Amino acid sequence: MSGATPASATSRPADPGGLMAIPARAILNGMQGSRTLAFAALLLPFLLLACGDGPQEVDSTVVARSPAAGDEASPPSTPGGEPASDATVEASHAAPPSPATPTATPNADGVYIVPCGDILVPLDKFHRLEEDCEPQGLVLLTGDYAFEGQRVTEDVLPHLLALIEAAAAEGHVIAVVSSYRSFETQRNTYQYHVDEYGLEQASRVSARPGHSEHQLGTTVDFSSAAVGHELVEAFGRTPEGRWLAEHAHEYGFVLSYPEGMEEVTGYIYEPWHFRWVGREVAAEVRASGLTLGQFLLR
Repeated sequence: MSGATPASATSRPADPGGLMAIPARAILNGMQGSRTLAFAALLLPFLLLACGDGPQEVDSTVVARSPAAGDEASPPSTPGGEPASDATVEASHAAPPSPATPTATPNADGVYIVPCGDILVPLDKFHRLEEDCEPQGLVLLTGDYAFEGQRVTEDVLPHLLALIEAAAAEGHVIAVVSSYRSFETQRNTYQYHVDEYGLEQASRVSARPGHSEHQLGTTVDFSSAAVGHELVEAFGRTPEGRWLAEHAHEYGFVLSYPEGMEEVTGYIYEPWHFRWVGREVAAEVRASGLTLGQFLLR
C-alpha cells in the first residue's frame, strides 16, 4: 500500500492498461495541506544513489496499494494528499480462504467481519474490519525517518524505531512513507485507483475499505531515496529493500505480499509493505514458508 511523498507525476505509467508504478505522491491526492520533505541532512549521503537510479523501472508492476499512512500523511517536506470519492468494490480473482474462525458467518457478499483490536486477524479480500474500527493508542511519528502525519500504535513504535536505527547503523536510511489509514481514507484511496486504472487493476494494488492492514495501525510502507521515496517494486532491489527482507522479522515485521504470490494474496508484490505481528509470530511466519495471510488462517 502506498503512502506519501513527493516525486513528480512523470513516473506515471504510460500504459494504463498494464501494471505500473504509481508515484507515492499520487496516493496522497486528497490530503490536507502541503508539506515538504525534510530528509536533507539525513539523506544527503544517498543523493548520488538516488540520482543515479532514480525511480527505477518497475517491472510492470502497479505500485502503491493505498494512500497515505493515515488521515493526515505526507513527507517531512513535500506536498501530499489523498484521493477522494466513494467506493464500491468486489473481490478480485483470488480464491476465498478459510474463515478466520470456524464459527464465523460471512455477510451476503461472502466477506467475514473480523474483531477490532486484534493485531493477528487476517485481512484480505474475504476478511475485513468494521467501518468504525480504529486502533487504540495511535502515536504520531515525529522524526526525520517518517513523512509528516504518520501514525502507528504505541505497541509498534519501539520496534519500528529499533528497526530504523538498526538499518541506519548499517548505512541504510529507511523512511516510513505510509502507516495508519482510516476506513474513510482507504475508501478514497481505493476509489482513486478505480478511477485511474479500472476495477480489475485497482483490486490488484489497493485494498477495499475495511480490508486494508493499514487500518490496524500496525502496518507501514517503507521506502528510500534510491527510488525517490516512492512505493515501487524496484525498492525490493535496493540495499534498503534487501535489508528489510532479511531483517524485518527480527523486529516483529512481516512482508505481507511476497513476490510471486499474487494468486495467494490477491495483491501484487509489495516489497515496501510490512505488518507488525510481534517477534515471536514473525519468526514463526518466516519459518513456516507461508504468506502472512496463510499463516493467520491456519
